[in-house]
Amino acid sequence: MPETQNRRPPFALRALAVFGVTLAVLFVLLLGACALPGKPVRDHLADSARTIVEEGLYPSYFGFKLFQMDNYTDTLMLMEAASADETDPLTAMMTNTAYNVDNFETLGEDLAAYLEARAAGRTGEQAGLEPFSYARYWHGYLIWLRPLLCLMPYSGVRVVQYLVLFALLAAVLVLLRRRCGMRAAIWFALSQLLVTCFWVPHQIQYFTCFAIAYAGCVWVLAKPRRSDVLCLGLVALGVATAFCDLLVTPILTLGLPLVCWLLEPRQRLRADGAQCALAFGGCLSWGVGYGLCWALKWVLAGLVTGQSVIADALHQIGVRTAADTWHGMELTWSNIIQFVYSTLAQRGLFWPLVLLAVVAVALFGLSLRSRAALGRAAPLALAAVLPLVWFAVLRTHSIQHGWFTWRALDVTLFAGMAFLYNACDIRKIPKRLKGKKERL
Repeated sequence: MPETQNRRPPFALRALAVFGVTLAVLFVLLLGACALPGKPVRDHLADSARTIVEEGLYPSYFGFKLFQMDNYTDTLMLMEAASADETDPLTAMMTNTAYNVDNFETLGEDLAAYLEARAAGRTGEQAGLEPFSYARYWHGYLIWLRPLLCLMPYSGVRVVQYLVLFALLAAVLVLLRRRCGMRAAIWFALSQLLVTCFWVPHQIQYFTCFAIAYAGCVWVLAKPRRSDVLCLGLVALGVATAFCDLLVTPILTLGLPLVCWLLEPRQRLRADGAQCALAFGGCLSWGVGYGLCWALKWVLAGLVTGQSVIADALHQIGVRTAADTWHGMELTWSNIIQFVYSTLAQRGLFWPLVLLAVVAVALFGLSLRSRAALGRAAPLALAAVLPLVWFAVLRTHSIQHGWFTWRALDVTLFAGMAFLYNACDIRKIPKRLKGKKERL
């Protein structure tokens, strides 16, 4: 009798329950956000529209492309927040209507024109704006954006995002120090600095994945998690990411919590093959939650709105994964490789980088602790390549939007530093070089 009572339901059933509960909670929260009155939102957005016009759609820090912001996408988000009361809450959350004119460069002015029209009792179309539906995404960021806009302008939302993100970051660092040691906390902090996390809360769309990823890390580190519990948590994180993100850096919500789990002392004692299998299972769990949540929006939005949302979504998948053009270049693998080579060669960097890569491989081989250590560190290597696989699968999207997708390398940096520490010991280099000289 006790064995029967302690027997857990099959993992698939528990995963389905986690998927359903997570999606249901987010659905109700988003429905509630869309039910909020629109007038307070639009009142606070009047100053926000002026802020965006003054900043421009794509301001960048120090004139560097990788430090570029994206007020364009944030303006679309603000437009959706402002227009959500045009219909009933369910239709609004399924349709996700925004407005613009043919020239996207005037999106800030379009937001101002829409707000003026609604204040005067007119519609966006009467103001000369064209409505368009963004129904293939859930737009779950409205869960916090619309309530905040009822209380404050866009600049205030940024402040709140800074407070939330850095509170979560501090919690991750404290828990990493406590459960995995000071080195792990340093690796995490350094990786966040290298991807300029201090600018992330400036944009709503950048903030989303980092906040979900940090929250996932806090959950993983709060107490020891069994592998099946970890996978269930990753299902929930996959659902939350698909629900709230606009395909910015979603792999963060898988990679960062997974690496935190792998760094816990009791996980490092596992056999390499078994641990790699567990890491792969975690990736699969996250992917199922992510993919099913997104696909469900296409089905529901199509049923509610009557639009061909599934066809549009499948078309967009093809655009983001298949060869397309970028600055007149067809994005085939051969063209991408040739472009990288030509760019580096023109700047005299190709052969120095090749030499640097050869030296790095040689140093890695000389400093390797042992084959056993390499095996134990292999799951971290698996986590480190996750963003590279993501970039390869979504190569068109990753290249066209490289000025924000590059921050997904946060996982590679964090996992890579952990992998090198666990697999290598630089003190072995002089000993091995000395041994080779003696044999010669």
